[in-house]
Amino acid sequence: MDEGVAGWKSVSDTLLIPLYCRAMETLEQEPIIRDPKAVGMLNEMRRELASSDKPIHRKVVHDRYNRKLLVTIALRSRRFDRYASEFMAAHPGATVVTIGCGLDSRFERIDDGRVRWFDLDFPEVIEIRKRYFRETDRCRFLPYSALDYRWMDEVKTAAAGPVLFLAEGVFMYLEEEAVKGLVLKLRDEFPGSELVFEITNRYWVKKMKSAWMRWKFSRQLGIGEEAMFRFGIDGYREIEKWGTGIRFLDEWTYFDDDEKKLGWFNLFRRMELLRKVQWTLHFQLGE
Repeated sequence: MDEGVAGWKSVSDTLLIPLYCRAMETLEQEPIIRDPKAVGMLNEMRRELASSDKPIHRKVVHDRYNRKLLVTIALRSRRFDRYASEFMAAHPGATVVTIGCGLDSRFERIDDGRVRWFDLDFPEVIEIRKRYFRETDRCRFLPYSALDYRWMDEVKTAAAGPVLFLAEGVFMYLEEEAVKGLVLKLRDEFPGSELVFEITNRYWVKKMKSAWMRWKFSRQLGIGEEAMFRFGIDGYREIEKWGTGIRFLDEWTYFDDDEKKLGWFNLFRRMELLRKVQWTLHFQLGE
């Protein structure tokens, strides 16, 4: 039996933030994303976390996150939904793998009745996930670290057709060599697959190494230092240089949707360093 949400390590705690954001945005009058499943999960978790003294749990229970965070996370979730839906439409019966799925309900939101789906995350996260989601013939859980490549064997055995890998809010927590190794392994094991992942600008990752930035980041999000960002890049060409067969397809930033809810944040689109503090990249891996 799992130890409950309150006993998670900090790196797993981070999954509470997108869950909270999707749920709270769903309750808005004109929501960017609709995720009633997240609302139900959040309400139940708030009861469980009510007595926890962890900063992140206090923020989730008492609504202490900045409104702009809700908007950006909702925009990101909607864009990843669209990436997956577009891939499924182009490749009926294809396979989608969510790397670091947390408590995301993307399969429920966009299932087309044909896709084969895999949700991958740490074993303790999958145990929590089982409280709220059921495995089916087309939706399976993979209780592994993304860097424990045994999960790839299960995907290869069951996959039919092309594979799309989604890594939403994952790679920035890993070391660069680990991300590079994973991308190259996906290229070799699943030639012709596609990979969509969020990335952080190297400049800001370096900034987070300062004591002041770590304190600020921890204060804003309520997370421990073990969950700080470790990996960033300057641009997509760095990824292409990792090896042959890695081909850039497109990229997306929070400001590309002209979302009015971002308010004055939209001014950031005029400055590359602020427009791409974090953004999303889309690649094809192999032929």
